[in-house]
Amino acid sequence: MTRRFLFDVSGLLHWYAFFPNPSGIQRVAEKLLTSTVVQRNKHVEFVARALGGDELYRVDGRTLRDLQDPLRRRAAIARLRALFTMTMRQVRRGGPLSDMAIVHAPYFLLGHARLAPLVEAWFGRRLPTALPPLEVVREPGPQDTFFNPGDLWWQNYYAPFVLRLKARTGVRVVQMIHDLFFIERPDWASPTFVRTFTSTFSEAAPGVDRWLTNSVFVKEQLGVYMGSHSLPPRPVEVLPMGWDSFAVSRGEDRPGAGMALRRSGIVGQPFILFVGTVEPRKNLAMLLDVMEDLRRDLGERVPDLVVVGGYGWSAKGLAARLWRTPHTRWLTRVRDADLSAIYRAALFTVSPSYSEGWGLPVQESIAHGVPCIASTGGALRESSRGLAVHFDPLDPASLKSAMAHWITDGAALQRERARIAEALDSEHFPTWNDAGQVLLKQASLDGSGRDP
Repeated sequence: MTRRFLFDVSGLLHWYAFFPNPSGIQRVAEKLLTSTVVQRNKHVEFVARALGGDELYRVDGRTLRDLQDPLRRRAAIARLRALFTMTMRQVRRGGPLSDMAIVHAPYFLLGHARLAPLVEAWFGRRLPTALPPLEVVREPGPQDTFFNPGDLWWQNYYAPFVLRLKARTGVRVVQMIHDLFFIERPDWASPTFVRTFTSTFSEAAPGVDRWLTNSVFVKEQLGVYMGSHSLPPRPVEVLPMGWDSFAVSRGEDRPGAGMALRRSGIVGQPFILFVGTVEPRKNLAMLLDVMEDLRRDLGERVPDLVVVGGYGWSAKGLAARLWRTPHTRWLTRVRDADLSAIYRAALFTVSPSYSEGWGLPVQESIAHGVPCIASTGGALRESSRGLAVHFDPLDPASLKSAMAHWITDGAALQRERARIAEALDSEHFPTWNDAGQVLLKQASLDGSGRDP
């Protein structure tokens, strides 16, 4: 019997309706869905749900693939925003409008005015054209799988939707979870988001047949939480995070790298790099304190600090400090194509987070051959595979010591680069195709698109 694999990309539509660049969760979803084994599997269907409804709509896989193409990315985001606008017309009278927020109002109004072509034209910087109608996806059955990549926790209606879908169709539900810090440390996120995450997680859990996590650390967190809250135990698989996020081999100069650095204003000067959302959990304040201490001790020998990341929750004071701190440059909107060039140009990177479910910046720094100093928080040791220097996120002295060593000893820094290069050349590192294979096995599908 043919099995269908419904890959839920609702979160990507919602994200790109408001933001031009992905955060970590969106990047993982994009890498998964654009992996060769997923794209070539004839059983995979990309679907999205309209806010406040139960119907699933088809999303064109070519549009999703174009998110990874710098030349087509703007047009792809414009098309997704148009599709999001069209789904807003599907909100039914008396439906769960609590699934919506005030930020959705412009899309709601544009959708009901049938102006989706203008939305695509405006954001895509082109003349408006007719859009294909929404295509409702045939409901799955017990032999099929519904997969969510872990990016819908902020939607109030997600849990009821999944439970109704499962009760109505018997579909197998595979849910990915990236971390549980919203529950364990609610002070690291807005109270509204914490409430939504906690209630959605607890309500949806009984309907999940299999869990995917991005690390052993999160797998263990999940097991403890499920047991302590009397939630039904389910199989948990760790999905490998691909090391081929930027498809350029080490040492190869990406075309346009110099232009990317010029756009960022960091040409011709050494710098230390931090990548991550500007928010309390990232422990950026401690890094700024350490940088100030280093400048007092070492003066002009200390390179500039470049911060790449968006404005996060409760970041007003930290943002003000970033803007006024000398020798510090904050880049809030950086494309992946440019981020690769920035990684390669950095002397080294620093990831001082209190906790991470994985740690993409650590992994990506090392994948680029760039030394990294990372905290021991959460899964950061896992993400580094022993190729980063680690410190206690509560101990600024240990961070200062590690940074001072590489700032003052160029030979030591070069030895670290050589150690990373040797490991990258001699060891096996999982790819996003490997991750795609693990994903498809949750539905008993192999990478060829056949039922094993």
